[in-house]
Amino acid sequence: MTNYRQFSTLPLLGWFMFTALVMNNDALFLKIGSFNLSPWDAIFLAIVAVKFARLAEPTAYALPSARIGFLLALQLIALLFVVMMQFRHTNTIETGDAVRDFRVLIYFLSIPFLCYKDLQSHMNYMTLRRFFIWSGMGVAAWIAVEQLFVFSASNPVRNLRIGVWVIPFSIVSVLYFQEQLGIKKRTAYMMTLFMLAALVFSLNRSQYLQLGVAIGIAALLGGRVGAMRKSIVYFVPALIGVLALFYAIGYADVLIDRIISVNDLESDSSYGARIQELEGQVQLYQQAPILGQGAGFKSWVMGENGFELSTFAHNSWMFYLMKFGIVGTVLVFLPGVFVLLVSMLPRYPDA
Repeated sequence: MTNYRQFSTLPLLGWFMFTALVMNNDALFLKIGSFNLSPWDAIFLAIVAVKFARLAEPTAYALPSARIGFLLALQLIALLFVVMMQFRHTNTIETGDAVRDFRVLIYFLSIPFLCYKDLQSHMNYMTLRRFFIWSGMGVAAWIAVEQLFVFSASNPVRNLRIGVWVIPFSIVSVLYFQEQLGIKKRTAYMMTLFMLAALVFSLNRSQYLQLGVAIGIAALLGGRVGAMRKSIVYFVPALIGVLALFYAIGYADVLIDRIISVNDLESDSSYGARIQELEGQVQLYQQAPILGQGAGFKSWVMGENGFELSTFAHNSWMFYLMKFGIVGTVLVFLPGVFVLLVSMLPRYPDA
C-alpha cells in the first residue's frame, strides 16, 4: 500500500514562511478582482493538497495529544467566531475585500491544523530554523544585487518592497542556533556581516531599531546558548565592519543624514499621514470596540484618492482591533500567546 506519509508539509511550510516574510514584491503578485494573489497563496493550496492526499492513510485520523488538541480547539473557536461575525457586515462590505483580509487570518489559524504532525521532531524544527535564516539571506542578496545596479551616494535607494523586517530575526537566529545548525564560526560571522550590511543599505530606520531591540533581548535571555558572547564575537565586529565599509564607499553621510533626520518627522508628509491613519483606526475601533468593523471594511485618509486606511494601518494591533474588535483579537492571538508561554517552561537541550 502506498505510504502517503512520504508527502510532508514541512518543506511547503518552510517556503510558505519564506514567501510570507519576504515576497511582498508587486511584480510577483497576480491581481484578481480587489486583491492580489501572491506566491504564498499557491503554497497554502499545495499544503491543503498534501493533506488531502494523506487522508488515504489510517494514521491521518488519529487524534492529537491533549495539549495539541487544546491548542487546535482554540484555533478552531477563533476561526469560527470571526467567520460567523462576518455575516453581520455582508450588506456593507464587498466580498472581494473581505476575502483579501480573511485569507491572511485563515492561513494563520489553519496552518497549525495542517502541519502539526510534521513538526513533532527535533530535526524538523531545525529545518524551519534554516528556512528562517535563509529567508534573511535571501532578502540580503536581493538588496545587494539591487545596490550593484543602482548604487548612488547622491541619490540613495530605499527598498521597501521586500521583507527587510526579517533580517533582524535572521541575525538573532544565527546567534542562537549557530552550533545546533552546524554553522561554522567564520560562516556565522560572514552571514551576520552580509545581512547587517544589507539592512543598513535599506535605510529603514525602524528596522535599525528593531535590530537593536532584538539583539538586546536575545543577549539578555539567551544565556543557555551563549547569545551574549556570540553577539560580542559576531555582531559587534560585523557592525564595525559595515560602518567601515560605508565610510570607504562614501555612504557614511547618507546613513548619518537618514538617522539624524528622525528629528524632522513632524515635517515629514508620510509621517503625518501615518498619524492620520492611526487616529482614524482608533476612531473606527471606538465605533465598534467589542466585535469590530469586520474583515474587508474600507475607509480612506485624505479622501478616496489618498491612503486606504484599512490596508495601510502601520499598526497591526490597531488593525486587528478595528477589524475584529476586542473579542475577535483576543481569540485570534490567544493560541499563539499560549504556545509562547508554554514553550518557555521546559528546558530544551537546543534552545
